Amino acid sequence: MLYGNHTIYERALRTHEEHSRRLGYPLVVLRDPILDGYWNKYAILMLAMLKELEKPADQRLQWLFWFDADTVLMNPNMPLETFLPPPHLADIHMLLTEDWNGMNNGVFLIRVHLWSIKLLSAATAYPVLNPKVDLFWHDQSALSNLFKDNAYLARPVVYCPLRWFNAYMRAPNGEGLNLDSPAHLQVHPGDLLVHFPGTPREKLEETLNPYIAIAEEHRPEWELPLESTEYIETTKLFWNHTKSP
Repeated sequence: MLYGNHTIYERALRTHEEHSRRLGYPLVVLRDPILDGYWNKYAILMLAMLKELEKPADQRLQWLFWFDADTVLMNPNMPLETFLPPPHLADIHMLLTEDWNGMNNGVFLIRVHLWSIKLLSAATAYPVLNPKVDLFWHDQSALSNLFKDNAYLARPVVYCPLRWFNAYMRAPNGEGLNLDSPAHLQVHPGDLLVHFPGTPREKLEETLNPYIAIAEEHRPEWELPLESTEYIETTKLFWNHTKSP
């Protein structure tokens, strides 16, 4: 979702457009709010998912990939399918990541499925049905509370390594590791994207610009083919050790 005049977000979005162009992914952007504030995230996801579910099963998209506006797509050669569970884990419906604050829902994959509609509906309704609950992280807190309180909604969710599809920034120039943050949470050359959660609005341009510059220059050391990254092996190993919920 992207509305208003935010040049830095538009530049970041163009990096995702390049990814979609190269790999043939449809890209849906909400330009006019449907609900209030953060809750538009769940609204646009439900809208896109319901449109898919009304199609014949063999013509539907199988998964949707959400990314917040403060993400920069660093490797447009990385297929999103790389991170999906194998066919024998068909009852896994959502892939999330965690950081030092717990769950982060700035980037995630969610299966086109009736379960997903129930989850998104429950999350959208959460502040209405629970008006006295303090939602510090707004839509993210609502989702986290649902998983804590409802086993049916929590069961099909798997937490993947954050670097897979929700990595955080490196050093300020984007080149070296940030010594103040664990390396396994930071974006590396060849990784899918970099996310900047919690960055103050007044620092967005300064923080995002080095990464957008790398993406716009299409530096070959960052735009690796899948076969030249570690992800074929690491994702296989991860899913081999993941049990069906």
